Amino acid sequence: MDQKLFIINIYLIMSILSNITPASAQVPRAVSFEKMEGFPVDEQGIEKGVSACFAGVVGDWLVMAGGCNFPERSAADDGIKHYYKGIYAARLNTSNVLEWHRIGSLPVACAYGVSVQLPDGILCIGGNNLETSFKEVFKIGMGDGQATIEQWPSLPCAMDNFTGALCGREVVVYDGSQLLNLNLDHISEGWKSSDEVHGQKLGQPVSGCIDGDFCTWGGSTARTAEREAKLRLSGYRYGAKPIELKTPVDESGNPIFLGGAAAVNLSDSVVLAVGGVNKDIFLEAVNHPKPGYMTHPIAWYQFNPYVFVYDREGWHLIGRSDITARAGAALVRHNNDVYLVGGELKPGIRTADIYRMTFTY
Repeated sequence: MDQKLFIINIYLIMSILSNITPASAQVPRAVSFEKMEGFPVDEQGIEKGVSACFAGVVGDWLVMAGGCNFPERSAADDGIKHYYKGIYAARLNTSNVLEWHRIGSLPVACAYGVSVQLPDGILCIGGNNLETSFKEVFKIGMGDGQATIEQWPSLPCAMDNFTGALCGREVVVYDGSQLLNLNLDHISEGWKSSDEVHGQKLGQPVSGCIDGDFCTWGGSTARTAEREAKLRLSGYRYGAKPIELKTPVDESGNPIFLGGAAAVNLSDSVVLAVGGVNKDIFLEAVNHPKPGYMTHPIAWYQFNPYVFVYDREGWHLIGRSDITARAGAALVRHNNDVYLVGGELKPGIRTADIYRMTFTY
């Protein structure tokens, strides 16, 4: 090739590349918080706040359902956990006031399931209550101001304290030992099991989707008589083959455990993750329980205050706030905002605080 023509071609290629927005440009640089006023009150005790509820949006309505708390006595005082079944909706606009309306009821009182946002509703998967764990799956929609419940194919087995996400046209759920897929174009075929997963069951991992691939982080194995509980800090991306993903780290480079955190996709290639328990305090409490563990002040438990986003390049720490230092919360994206709903501030103590998160790019 003529040298002059070669130089011109290189110049044209560089000009084109300079106008392509890199993936990292889609990652927020900072986050701000606005406290919302209002929480459901129609079921006795729910006004104290719940964790592990189903949540999402239907149109411009923020919807939450189920969840659990200790309404009468705290867990430290041997209180009994109560599960709720109400479905509530509040219209989203520029106001910071949420006017909640009870629009229906779940088939049973339930918490610790998975919510997957669909274009026309919220897919509610599995969960449990004091009596049993569930394999049922249903979609919450709205019509004439009331909730609609549409039954979908059940899971092949009951699941709770697991995670899930929408990846393209597939709903994916995962608990460490199983990865199940439901094709939205062939719903009647039901859930299909992947043979890529052969690990131990994990409690409360988080997940999201990057460019059509399901990604998951965190979670802990249960303590048994034969072995102590273990934490998984890193994650996996399930595409053509499983790829191990790095662990998020704080400002000092210390690894952060995302067990009990909340996650939601901000776009097809960016996942937001907030909160979760402190890895050292949690693991010590599970494996070597001591009297009085539930009685410490909130700050003692050191729930994670970090706001992370994950994209093709890895983890980015974009904020730190005590607002996000909670476990079992729900994250719901609506347009360019994300709503942080409920959760627990320490073991057994829930919050009714809801915040609107707005991002700076």
